[in-house]
Amino acid sequence: MHLEKLKLYSLLSVALLISSGPAIAANIPAITKEFSTTNSTHVGLLTTIPSLFVIIGILIGNRLELWIGKKKTILMGLGLVFLSGIFPALKHDIFLLLFLSRCIFGLGIGLFNRLIIQMISDLYQHNPDQRARVIGMESSFEGLGGICLTLLVGQLLKISWHTSFLVYAIALPIFLAFFFFIPDDKKQLEKRTTTQKITVSDSLDDRNAYRLVIGFGMLLFIIVTIFINYNIQITPLILEKNIGNATNGSNMIAFIGLGAFIAGFVFGKMFQLLKDYTMPISLLLMGVFMYLTTISESILLTTFSSMVIGFAFRSIMPYLLHTFTQKTAKIARLGTTIVLVSYNIGSTLSPYEGSVFSQLLHVNTVQSLIFANSIFILFISIIGLVIVFIDRKRKNGQIIQKEEN
Repeated sequence: MHLEKLKLYSLLSVALLISSGPAIAANIPAITKEFSTTNSTHVGLLTTIPSLFVIIGILIGNRLELWIGKKKTILMGLGLVFLSGIFPALKHDIFLLLFLSRCIFGLGIGLFNRLIIQMISDLYQHNPDQRARVIGMESSFEGLGGICLTLLVGQLLKISWHTSFLVYAIALPIFLAFFFFIPDDKKQLEKRTTTQKITVSDSLDDRNAYRLVIGFGMLLFIIVTIFINYNIQITPLILEKNIGNATNGSNMIAFIGLGAFIAGFVFGKMFQLLKDYTMPISLLLMGVFMYLTTISESILLTTFSSMVIGFAFRSIMPYLLHTFTQKTAKIARLGTTIVLVSYNIGSTLSPYEGSVFSQLLHVNTVQSLIFANSIFILFISIIGLVIVFIDRKRKNGQIIQKEEN
């Protein structure tokens, strides 16, 4: 039992690094000052460029996994994160090298981003409820890592901006724990690949699953752009409504993170209770409380609403990942890839969502933009509830028919 816990937490510890890219955002003013001749936009890219290379890393990881197995691919990613993460602390006088190190950092995260979910699925393939719980915990560890590393960067920044990059040295103990406590999967991979060649066909179920994966990927892209845009717009919203200041806005972003953290830990129980209704009900919560922020005149209500929005959004990601890991290995690989790629592209393009919606709907205030987003999310949630209800009714009808036959 003790060894099983070591295995579980060694696996989950990798998730601490997944959201660590933006942790160095507080460094940007100091780096801009250091490289005064460099375009400030290029300096700002140091926090966002990893997201682009995460996508590349995910795609490379899909191929690399088939050659060397999940464990070695994840270890390679952790090694890249460690070396490129601390590199600016050792060599920080050439901006191009600093920029390249951030690109490699994102590439490293991409190599293990999807595979963590896949290894959890492998570990608990005969226990779906436990798998749902652990996937939820993975989401919490991801959020926890982002929060803790950001706080550590703030403390190390008191020494110097380049010293703060030493925060990524945490990747070394994570690498060692993963190396020693997680078993090699290469032989299992070869056995599974051989079996799949014989048993897995391009069946009707697989074709339906492909359509489901693509549909969910497109839907997630829309949800992510709206959610991230809410994070960007919440401070301007309370300033526009004159109910708070920038500090209150910062606190709300922290409460969004708190809601997301709680969602990860209760996801297992939530999924057992709601099953296929998890996603539409999460969207319903997200839409309702996003709408509440537009009519709220209380900083307390707006803060609470932000926390619920974070909770609702972070219930959607584990649901999709859990749904796809229950399919065939091919569908699971494609599904988790599409989810993570959609998430990262949505995050990257989210600042443009506001301007697109503003132009299409002719809205010129932050309040009206968030109101429009909330109505759109509510519309999607209602459609989702109807689809799940009809699907449940159809499945129940098939079960009754089989029993009668």
